[in-house]
Order: sequence, then C-alpha cells, then structure tokens
Amino acid sequence: MKRRVLFLLLVFAGLCSPAFAGQNWVDQILGTYKPKPSPTTGPLTQDRLPNLIRNGEIPLSVIDLINLTLENNLDISVTRLSPLASQYAIATNYRQFEPTLAINANFTSDASRSRTQLTGVDSVSQFVDNFSVGYGQTFKTGTDLLVEFTLNRTSSNDAFSTFNPAWLSRMRYQVTQHLLSGFGSSINTRGIRIAQNNKTISEVQFERTVIDLVAQAQKSYWDLVFAAADIKIKQDSLALADQTLRDNERQVDVGTLARIDLIQSRSQVATRREELIVSNFTQSQIQDQIKKVFSRGPDPGLVLAKITPTQDASAPADADILPVADAIRVALENRPELRQASLQLRNSDIEIEYAKNQLLPIFDVTASYTHSGIGGTETVREGFGPLAAIIAVNRGGAGDSFGDLLKMNQRGYAFGFNLQIPLGNGARQAEYSRISVEKKTNEENIKAVEQQIALEVRNAITAVEMNKARIEAASTSRELADEQYKAEQRRFMLGASTVRFVLEEQRNLEQMQTNENAALVNYRKALVDYDRALGVTLKKNNIDIEKAVALR
Repeated sequence: MKRRVLFLLLVFAGLCSPAFAGQNWVDQILGTYKPKPSPTTGPLTQDRLPNLIRNGEIPLSVIDLINLTLENNLDISVTRLSPLASQYAIATNYRQFEPTLAINANFTSDASRSRTQLTGVDSVSQFVDNFSVGYGQTFKTGTDLLVEFTLNRTSSNDAFSTFNPAWLSRMRYQVTQHLLSGFGSSINTRGIRIAQNNKTISEVQFERTVIDLVAQAQKSYWDLVFAAADIKIKQDSLALADQTLRDNERQVDVGTLARIDLIQSRSQVATRREELIVSNFTQSQIQDQIKKVFSRGPDPGLVLAKITPTQDASAPADADILPVADAIRVALENRPELRQASLQLRNSDIEIEYAKNQLLPIFDVTASYTHSGIGGTETVREGFGPLAAIIAVNRGGAGDSFGDLLKMNQRGYAFGFNLQIPLGNGARQAEYSRISVEKKTNEENIKAVEQQIALEVRNAITAVEMNKARIEAASTSRELADEQYKAEQRRFMLGASTVRFVLEEQRNLEQMQTNENAALVNYRKALVDYDRALGVTLKKNNIDIEKAVALR
C-alpha cells in the first residue's frame, strides 16, 4: 500500500513540475482535436513593381519580367495550393497507424429470482460496474497490438459470495499478425507511397505551370520589343513620307512637278499615319497582357505606367542550340512530362503489388497474455459449502485488487489463428487484371511521351534554324531595299523617275525593315520554345522550383 501511495505522489509531483507545466501539455493534447489554420497563398515577397517606375515608365528586362511574374502572378498563387493539398493527403494515410486510447465504462443493476438455494436468498440483486482502458495500434508490418486494463466491481445480496463487493482487475496483452493478405510494410503503406508519388506529381504539374507562364512572359516581352521597334519603323516611315510630301509641294510651287502628283504623296502619308496608329494600339494590348502576367491587382489596366523594354532582339549565335541528338538527350533528362509519366508508372507498380497480395487468403495468428487480481470485502468460512460457519470478514477494496494484480499469481495465455479462404476469387483477379492493363498503358504512355518530346525538340530546332535563316535573308533584303530607295530618289532628283516609284521604294524599305524586326523577334521566341522543349526554361533563368512552390 505504501508503494502505491508513493507512486501516485511521484506522478502528481511530475505533473506539477515547472518543466512539465512549461510544455503546456493540456493545450498540446487538446490542440490535436482542433483544425489547424489554413496557410495563405500570398506572394513570397513585397510587390517590387512600384519601385521600378521611373518618370511614368517601367524599364524592364526579360529577367525582371520573369521575377515579377513569379512573385505576383495570380495563376501561380492558385496552382501553388495543389502540392500543399497533396502533402496533407500523405498525412491522412497515416491515420490507420495512429495509436488509439479507448476508455469505457458501464454500470448495470439486475434483480432476478434465485434459481438455486446456494444463493441463500429468494431474489438475487446484483450491481456490476465495468471500467476499461485500452491502448491499440496497427503497425506497418501488418501487426495489431492491444494492451487493455479492465476493472470490474460486483456487489450482490448473495449470502455465500466470498468477495462482496468484489473487485476484479485484469491486464491483457494481445498481438495479432497478418501472415498472408495484409502482410508486410510495402502492402500496408500502399496509400502512403501513392500519396507521396502524387505529391511529387502535383509538384511536377506546378513546375509545368511555371514553365508555361515563364515562356508566356518571355514571348510577351519579345512581342513588346517587336512593337516598340515597329513603332520606330512606322514613325521613321511617316517622317520620310512627310518629307517627300514637303519636297514635292516645293517642286509644285516652282512648277517642276504636276499638282496631281501630290495625291500619291498625301495618300502615303495618310496610310503610314494609320499604320502608326495600329502599331500603337497593338503595343497597348501587349502592355496590358504583360501587366496581367506580373500584376496582383484585379485590373491590370490600373497600372498606368508604360513598360519600356531594355533589351533588343540580338543577332543569333552559334552556341544558341545544341546538336539534335544532344538536345533530345537533355530533353529526356529534364522534361517534367516524362517525370510525371514515370511516377504514374511507379504508382501502377505499387497497385500491382497490393492487388497481388489481396489475392491471398486471410491467415492471422493471435497470441495474448493475461494476469488478474481480485480484492474486496472477503468473507472467510470454516470449510466449504453454504452451511460453513463464518469465522472472519476482511475489509478491502480496489487497492487489494491492484496489489493482487501486480503479484501476477493468476496468469493465463491464449494462442489461435483465423483462416479465411475465398471460394470464389474472381473479383480480386479482375482487379489485378485491371491494374495490370493500367500499368501496361502507363508503360506505353512513357514511350509515347518520349516520342513526342523528341518530335518537339526537332521541331523547335527547325524553327530556330529557319528563323536564323530568315534573319540573314531579311537583313540582306533590307540593305538592298535601302540601296534601291536611295537610287530611285537620285533618279527622281535628276528627273529620270516619278513620285510613284519613289513612294513604292519607300514602302518597300519600310516592309523590309519590318520583316527584319519580325525575324529577329521570332528567332528569340523560337529560342523560348526551344528551351521549353528541352525542359531547361527554369534552369536557364535560375528559377528554384522549391522556392516557387513555397507558401507563407
């Protein structure tokens, strides 16, 4: 009895100690039964856009646009949630392995007529109180563990009960192991492993979203570069047409040119002014598109500053692309689609292993060990039988039952097995066959993805080479058009040509300049598609996908 009191005092002192109290253990326990606050998907950094505005303009490079896109783009904020949801899905699959504490209590009162004279009364009244505390847990190996303590109190008007009230305590330790169906860590962690792969798949899908948005931002930037250069070409062309019109008006005034020739000059001025208006409108549309990519606001048009590109479409270089074989090899190593297909195949392998295990019968073995104790108010009789005289009454209670339990004098054990053999296993066989077909589909899908990647790489290289050739041809055409215009202008000044031919050469020069500008920009956009085909868009722009997927 002294040992039990000392034990309870030690437990109480431990609970009251500063070290234990400092852990706020009550809040920790209760906190496991409350929902956790959901994380926000706000931007990773403060909005840097206002700091970039200079005199009503936003000077922007390609890398500036990419960084603003990653920081502010609303599509990224939305898709960033998917990997987080997949992370929580992993945790939910651990539920079956979480330990459980079960506490039960029930109270029973019963009265009935005696069926035997051994009770010593006509009607037996009995009060039974049952209490139990059990700890149970399932392990990944397919093992079920149960530790249970029960305490039973029985009081009765039975005249010949040895203990009345009687306290019966019992400890039971039980282990059950699945040996066929449900055996092994690989089988019981199926949901966890699939959820882990699905999380990686969601990260890959997020990576693909980021790649698409970065590629879109880069292409929009080069469209803006084209629009800015095109406006400059249109302005120069309009200025040239105005100068020609003024020159022609002077010649009309001095009588060296017919007034009817002014109609063509004025028509060209009006046409080129219209083209300049269209180019300005196109630039505004591209500006709004870019503002949507990097703006956090609901209306990108509220960003009134004008975006000014700080980079030009530079001439091609020999190191811009790899040989076809090397490019395909790099693409197969880096393309997220192929990683996603491989993860889906890995999930199929896990499902195949699980479905194969489920074909087996259920064969479980169980072993248990128990020890018990009894206590209460004991009636000691002289001899046996209902007529034996009472020689002593020893008062007692639950403490005597606990003490007897710890002595472990009354012990027992049990061993058994459970075998369930399905007489018809067609449904499980069909499930195995279905998953086998899915695995074959995923295997073929990998081959199809590899083939598609190789084709996209070849097409991307072809587009780069084609636009490189177009740049050379367009540059030559622009130079020749410039020479042709100057020659025609000289002939006109000498009276060997007409206004009509001069204006045509002006128009041709403008078109060749536009073609050269378009060829340079299309080459840059082709390189964007080339990087995307190789799966190196993020790597080339120093983007860490783990930071991009982060939440705060």
